[in-house]
Amino acid sequence: MQFVLRVGLAAFASAFLVCAPLCVRGDALSVWRATLANGLAVVVVRDPLAPVVTTMLNYKTGGDEEPIDGLAHATEHMMFRGAKTVTESQLSDISEILGGDSDADTQNEVTQYFFTVPSQDLDIALRLEAARMNGATMSQTAWNVERGAILNEVTRDNSVAGYRAFERMQTAVLAGTPYAHNVLGTVDGFEHQVNAPQIQAFYRAWYHPNNAVLVITGDVDGPATMAKVKQYFGAIPRVKLPARPAVSLHPVKPALYREDSDQPVTLVLFGYRFPGFDDPDYAAGQVLLAALNNDRSDLSALVVDGKSLETGFESQDYPKAAVGIGINVVPLTTKPEVAARQFREVLESYKKRGIPPDLVEAAKLKAIADAQAEADSVEGLANEWSQAVAVEEKRSPDDDLAEYERVTTDDVDRVLRKYVDERHSVVAYAVPKNLGKINMNAPGSKAPESNKLDLTHHDPLPAWALGLLKSVTVPSQTLAFSDEALANGLRLIVVPEHTSHMIVLRGEIGSNWQVQTPAGLDGVHTITAALLEFGTTTYDRLAFESELDKIAADTTAGTQFSLRVLANNFERGVQLLADEQLHPAFPQRNFDTIKSQVADEVKGEQASPDHLAAVALANALYPTGDPARRFATLQTVGSVTLDAVKAYFASVYRPDMTTIVIIGDTTPDAARALVEKYFGAWAASGPKPAIDPSPVPANRVQEIAVPATGRVQASVKLAETLTMTRTDPDWPALRLADTILGSGENSLLYNDLRDVHGYVYSVGSVLDAERTRSQFTLDFASDFSKVGPAQALAMSNIRAMQTDLLPENELVRGKAMLVSSVPIQQQSYDGVADLLLRYAALGVPLNENLLDAQRELATTPQQIRDVMKRWIRPDGFARVLLEPPGQ
Repeated sequence: MQFVLRVGLAAFASAFLVCAPLCVRGDALSVWRATLANGLAVVVVRDPLAPVVTTMLNYKTGGDEEPIDGLAHATEHMMFRGAKTVTESQLSDISEILGGDSDADTQNEVTQYFFTVPSQDLDIALRLEAARMNGATMSQTAWNVERGAILNEVTRDNSVAGYRAFERMQTAVLAGTPYAHNVLGTVDGFEHQVNAPQIQAFYRAWYHPNNAVLVITGDVDGPATMAKVKQYFGAIPRVKLPARPAVSLHPVKPALYREDSDQPVTLVLFGYRFPGFDDPDYAAGQVLLAALNNDRSDLSALVVDGKSLETGFESQDYPKAAVGIGINVVPLTTKPEVAARQFREVLESYKKRGIPPDLVEAAKLKAIADAQAEADSVEGLANEWSQAVAVEEKRSPDDDLAEYERVTTDDVDRVLRKYVDERHSVVAYAVPKNLGKINMNAPGSKAPESNKLDLTHHDPLPAWALGLLKSVTVPSQTLAFSDEALANGLRLIVVPEHTSHMIVLRGEIGSNWQVQTPAGLDGVHTITAALLEFGTTTYDRLAFESELDKIAADTTAGTQFSLRVLANNFERGVQLLADEQLHPAFPQRNFDTIKSQVADEVKGEQASPDHLAAVALANALYPTGDPARRFATLQTVGSVTLDAVKAYFASVYRPDMTTIVIIGDTTPDAARALVEKYFGAWAASGPKPAIDPSPVPANRVQEIAVPATGRVQASVKLAETLTMTRTDPDWPALRLADTILGSGENSLLYNDLRDVHGYVYSVGSVLDAERTRSQFTLDFASDFSKVGPAQALAMSNIRAMQTDLLPENELVRGKAMLVSSVPIQQQSYDGVADLLLRYAALGVPLNENLLDAQRELATTPQQIRDVMKRWIRPDGFARVLLEPPGQ
């Protein structure tokens, strides 16, 4: 397929140096570009998938320019602490009320700030970004609070052995360059080096319009959006930028690092110096990685043959260099040295004989299909254009496609032999060293009950934002779909959408392995799903993958299955998916391999902290004999036979328990015809199975501590069972209460535990209601010494909501958040599919989101207080604490 850029309208305003719409990919996508007089580069991409818009402001600075590790990251955090024209609480309130995503990330070359909001609120998002660009405050007082939160983030990430192994490996590969800076930062740096004056100086040096690219994607009008950008950003002055640090590359010195891990598997990482995106070899390097990741590659064969659990090749890309990252995940029974040798043998073999040309061509074809898929998500489109324009400094993402198209097999082989050089490689191991212990009813580091939270913790909104609260109404339905049943009971939902030429099919078979698995065969569901990837009665594994490569399609099979393919290959994609899902070969040899792999994984899990915590929590929440207490063991996996797999497949995989959602460039009639053609003969035997567990009483109170090797931060989960079901009349009010209490960065818990007291990095609550039972959970991560104070403060927040009436402004904010989130859920094909499949599984109307919104808008402060008191038990939680060893 050709990607033609067609220039249309002339520049519409003299304030812009360049501004012309460009039609790319799907007919519905148009692109406008502009550069304001102050140097701000602007790209607007219209994607009418949903009434949603994403703004992504890319400042072209990050870890490369920081004199102290973590300074750019600290600046990113402080950008959320208010500006001259909008206070910290106003910024937080407005962001949350908008109902979408509001976040940022710091990289080496860029720091990105993004909002995803309803299209009608684009003005608000632009005002906030302009306010931060032209006057972020960044006081020492604010930094003293934010420093606690960022320290929690550092300790959280450094608690992950894989992160520590990767960071050491990457630093060694890029030693002597700005790319080796620790962008996350260090505990010592934040405690003793970074301060507000340094953050302010970094901000004044780099945060200017002539050092930024603003990308706006979604359901917007190009010229009108450009006018808004000029209105809010046009008067911000440009500033002369400092010189950027030079990049000088030196030969990579080989090294080997080892980290103790709390995971149930061993991770082996290989680091190679690869070409950066300024290098002529960059495209060939990316095609090489895609070829190595192909399911027909010899790296994938390591998994098929039972030597590895997962393999892959990725890259961390910078302008002048990249880090090629080989990944080999093996059972804990495999020594890391053996895993390293096996991985290297595959690479050396390819270096001698070359990469198969069909894998190279498949990689190039897949790149084109993936580019089409970016239009399936408003946020994804913003990410794609930001990467191309702000990071790689290209004109559009299509420039990458043109470079990929020119890559030859000889180019790929040359890059492999040049850059994958074991004499200049760095290897890192993350090896399990778990204690395999739990402490029941372990004493916690509890603090005295804290003072009751003052629930009115917001500044009044500025006048220009008051409309967010005054016009909270149920949004109109923007999804147009058909919903019908096939003769065999399969439910088919089709959402025609023509923003790109991609079609996504998502299917779900109603099932519950903990209810449906025969006694003593726990783990059969995992083996069954894994075996579906090993060929059909029509094609063996390699032949099937080859057929997928011919049409650049992706499929997954199991009780949740999927297809992603371009519209012109949709029929062939459905045919292949049906073959994989309905006619598995179940080869004995592969069954033996998978069973051995699952047994190895279970063996590793039995000593892993996360698994021990999950088992302990289930045992605390549910009575003896409850299905939720079922977990696979070495004994149950060992009892699984191939006949047991076939019997499980026959009983669970049935059309009358299946829903398929299709969204994309098709019609209901065309989609139904194909599904009937390839899934219509699928038949069920016997009555529908019961898959819902029985209701359960209130759980017992228990405290469990699990030592977690290598972690330097504690993770806490508080959970309790509820007798509520998803269709209970109290559900909308309790969901609203949960949103106010623990959803997002404007919640009561987040404000009190992180912003005010700095006890935690992250905190949140989740209300999960199903058809027969529900669960309420509260999670946070903190230093071990702050677990007690944080938990006590959280319980105080809950008790306050049970005794005091919420102020009206708090309630309206919560309602606005939920109502605004309705269109946000539909900003991607996957988001739409998730929503419809979820409602189908619950047995509620497919417009339940709108019905919920009506009920939530009618909720009163008295109802919030009553449902919190009726359903939530502050003294009824079971607690699991994942703690650093030795506490």
